[in-house]
Amino acid sequence: MKHGDKVVHSPYTGGVYLTSESIAERDFSNPMELIGSRKLLDLKVTESKSFTGSVKAGSEAFYQHTTFKKVFTAASKSHLESKLAIKQLIATIQEEGISPKGYLAAAKLEQMRQMSAANGQTPVQGIGQDAIDPLRVIEVITRIRGLRPNVYVAENGFFTYNVNKLDARTPEQDTRNGQVQMRPLEKVDFDKLRYSEGRFSIKKNTFPTLIASETMMRSDFNIQQLNMADAMIGHARMRNGQALQALATLSGAVGGSPTFQINDPEATGSSAIPHGAFNVKKELLAILQSHLDNNESIIDKIWINPIDYARWVSNYDVGGFNNANDEVTVSGVLSMKGIPNVTALLDRAVPRGLMYAGDSQSLLKGVGPFETEFWKEYTRDAHAFLTRDYVQFIIPNPGRYGIKIQLDGTGSDVFVPGTEIITPGDLETYVQGPQDLLDVPVIT
Repeated sequence: MKHGDKVVHSPYTGGVYLTSESIAERDFSNPMELIGSRKLLDLKVTESKSFTGSVKAGSEAFYQHTTFKKVFTAASKSHLESKLAIKQLIATIQEEGISPKGYLAAAKLEQMRQMSAANGQTPVQGIGQDAIDPLRVIEVITRIRGLRPNVYVAENGFFTYNVNKLDARTPEQDTRNGQVQMRPLEKVDFDKLRYSEGRFSIKKNTFPTLIASETMMRSDFNIQQLNMADAMIGHARMRNGQALQALATLSGAVGGSPTFQINDPEATGSSAIPHGAFNVKKELLAILQSHLDNNESIIDKIWINPIDYARWVSNYDVGGFNNANDEVTVSGVLSMKGIPNVTALLDRAVPRGLMYAGDSQSLLKGVGPFETEFWKEYTRDAHAFLTRDYVQFIIPNPGRYGIKIQLDGTGSDVFVPGTEIITPGDLETYVQGPQDLLDVPVIT
C-alpha cells in the first residue's frame, strides 16, 4: 500500500477492496460503484450464533454475532506471498552479507525480478543483473572434518567408583594366614589381618569455549555444535592421559634389559620362530602366574601399543603360520590372543616396547559429576560454554596390583625411556596434541 490507499469492506458483496479514490459518496449497495477498486478477499460466514448472556439494561433478547473466514483471491494471495518473500530475501541479504546464504538470497531475488518482468508485472526491485552475474551459490557441507579421532580406550581397564562428594576412601586388605590343624591348648593368633586405604581427592577437567556473537551470526554451520563435539572428545583424551599417567606408577624397572621376548618374526637362527626355546605365550603366562603368587592379585588387563600387539599375534606360538592378524586395529579392546581370560587394550599412547599389566579390580577410577554451563559474556559480546568433568585415576598400591613388562625389539620397537606419561608436563603435552593443523603445506 502507498499513501492514500484505503481498504474498504462491502457487507453487500462480502468483499474487502483496495481503492485510492474517495469513498464517502460511494453507494456500496450498488456493486457498480466498486469499479476501479481491486478486490483483495471475500469474507465467508462460518457461524452465526447468539451470546449466552443477556443485556440487563435493555430487552432480555440475546445479541447475535457472526464469525467470518477470510478467503483471499488467487491474485491477491500470490501478490502477498511474493511481497513477503521479497522482504525475507532482502532481510537475509542485509544480515548475511558476502556469504553463501547472502549469495543464494540475492540469486533468488534476481530470479523473482526477471519472472515478474516477463509476466508484465511491475519488476521486483533487486540488486541488479550486473551485480548477480559474478555471484554463485556456494553449498556448505555440514560434515565436520578434522575432529580428533576418538581412539581413547585406556580408562576402560579401570574399576569405576561413583564419588559424589569428591573425597572418598576405599579399603585394602592384607593377606591373612589361617592356623591349620591346631594342637590342644595352642594359642590362637587374632591379629593377622591388616587394612590400608586409598583416598580420592577429585579435581575437575575443564573444556572452555568462547565464541564471538559475530562469528555465530556469520557462520554457515553450527559453531556451537562443532565446539561441543570437540569438547567431548577432549574430555576423553584428558581421561586417557590420566589413566596412562596412573599406569606409569606400576611396579617394574624399565630402560635396561627386556623383561619379555616376543621374538622378531623376521629373525633367523635360534631367535627365529617357530623355535622350541622361545614359547612367547608360555613366557607371558609365567610372568602373570608369578605376579599372582607374589601379590594375591590376578592380572586381567594388558595395555599395549597396537604395533607391539601386531608383533604378538605374528608370533608362531600365538597364531601359527596362517594367523592373518585380522584382529589388529589402530586402537580398541580385544581379547589377548592366546590368553582368553586377559583383555588387551590397544592404545597408541602406550610407549612402543612396553606393556602395562594390571588387576583391573584394584585400578580405580573415581567419577564425580559432569557439568555443562552456558552464559553470555556481555563485555565481549560473546557466548561462553564450559564443561567440567570430575574424575581421578589412582592405583593405591602400584607395587602390588600391576607390573610393567619391557619387550625386546630392534630399531623403533625398542622402549625409549622418557616416553611414558609421568609428570604433569607430560600429561599436558599429551592433552594438547599437535597444533596448527589447518592448511598444512604438502610435503614434496
